[in-house]
Amino acid sequence: MERFFVGGDILMAQGGIIMPSCTTSRVGLTGMKNLGNSCNLNSIMQVLFTIPDFQTKYVSNIEKIFNEAPSDPTQDFKTQVAKLGYGLLSGEYSKPAPDPGDDPSTSTEPRGDQVGIAPRMFKALVGRGHPEFSTNRQQDAQEFLLHFINMVERNCRSGMNPSEAFRFLVEEKIVCQQSQKAKYTQRVDYMVQLPVPMDQATNMEELQEAERCREEAESSGAPPPAAPRAQIPFAVCLAALSEPETLTDFWSSAVQAKTTATKITRFASFPDHLVIQIKKFTFGLDWVPKKLDVSIDVPDTLDLSSLRAMGQQPGEELLPEVAPPPLMTPDVEVKAPVLDDSTVSQLCEMGFPLEACRKAVYYTGNTGIDAAMNWVMGHMEDPDFSAPLVYPGSSSAPGTTPTESLPKEHLATIISMGFSRDQATRALRATNNVLERAVDWIFSHLDDLESMDVSEGGRSEGGSEASREPPPGPRVRDGPGKYELFAFISHMGTSTMCGHYVCHIKKDQQWVIFNDQKVCASEKPPKDLGYLYFYRRVVE
Repeated sequence: MERFFVGGDILMAQGGIIMPSCTTSRVGLTGMKNLGNSCNLNSIMQVLFTIPDFQTKYVSNIEKIFNEAPSDPTQDFKTQVAKLGYGLLSGEYSKPAPDPGDDPSTSTEPRGDQVGIAPRMFKALVGRGHPEFSTNRQQDAQEFLLHFINMVERNCRSGMNPSEAFRFLVEEKIVCQQSQKAKYTQRVDYMVQLPVPMDQATNMEELQEAERCREEAESSGAPPPAAPRAQIPFAVCLAALSEPETLTDFWSSAVQAKTTATKITRFASFPDHLVIQIKKFTFGLDWVPKKLDVSIDVPDTLDLSSLRAMGQQPGEELLPEVAPPPLMTPDVEVKAPVLDDSTVSQLCEMGFPLEACRKAVYYTGNTGIDAAMNWVMGHMEDPDFSAPLVYPGSSSAPGTTPTESLPKEHLATIISMGFSRDQATRALRATNNVLERAVDWIFSHLDDLESMDVSEGGRSEGGSEASREPPPGPRVRDGPGKYELFAFISHMGTSTMCGHYVCHIKKDQQWVIFNDQKVCASEKPPKDLGYLYFYRRVVE
């Protein structure tokens, strides 16, 4: 049985007849029109505006935002977000859609879907200039969420920043296996990405038998049987994230050589709201994007307390801060090689960043698409995966960026996260102006930056070491690592290039499905088939 939220009533569909039921509030039950490829945007924005930070920032202050809007509000980020948020939360736009075959003056039966909101101005603004979100192609919800968070960061450099609800610190501990000395680094993140270990499915025998039947049907020309869905325990996915990773080509400053190391990733802080992505999208043997058909028993409550970082342990020695030897002498200028443009183009058409594609072709020596694709798949988790390609020994190596060429937007974004202008400048110079790498660099060099500030006169005249304030760090919230599920987004389809997104949100202990314009009560939400899961902290 489906129960539709229309106007002020819940309308229950029984035997094809929709009848009014108990009255409920319309607030937060407004649908959104699909503009052709905006189902991912619709789902993300529905979830975000259930979070108090976004409600306070954009809806509670809507009169002030409108009064301060520029002469052309269609190009103002804050105005467009506030307008969309008010439309979703006010209930004024959750009117029933008229039946095209009925005369509006005589029709008394409402329909299950609503007129809803058409977010055309909002979509045009947030997609402007983006190589994917400015097009009419199908998009990934996870990528849109991170894109939108990045826009919020850029537009909230002063005052309240609602993206802080998701921001947390990750600690990475690398231990040299030869010297047993460790290195600690921290980085900012907004989302936990869980791998899907297909080899640990609980119904492995059923999957193997289905694959055998498929191969037999294929060889005989018969239609293939329906494939069963892999059953993956959530605990296995979480374990795959937290287990130590072996680094086989790690340069150890302790032994001054490459050796083996282990990397352990933990939470240095726990955010108010935790986003978990199930990494369902991958590539087949033919490099065609595909989606893993899996069922994961995602829990309603989550306790990640055991994954909190502990920092340096008593008696534990740290790796010396010594840079690895240069690949070439500094006075050797390397001429940029000619890259195979056709291979670069093929990789770009698959959706990979341009710079990552150029690096793949360069590091595989122009040997073709297969070798380049293997390189891409092996380096997708690298922090500098999409950073610009810098040839060894070239004059464009990191650290040579002049001050006047620093991107002002990147500089302002880092400063808005709580760092000083000098720290942001040094980080961008050291990472060739790549924003994500610059933030990681700051966390890895906080002690060095502090000592540099002192040696370069950063201390105020007459001030003492005791009176000097410590360098600012990132603004992150922290608390217990216990959470409860309040929303999830599902993808229906075989790959990111096709399909449809819907979201389920828990409203007053009732799960509600938002499927573009249609907003219905969900009696049995398919929590095991989600793609993005949203948790909020449980305060005991």
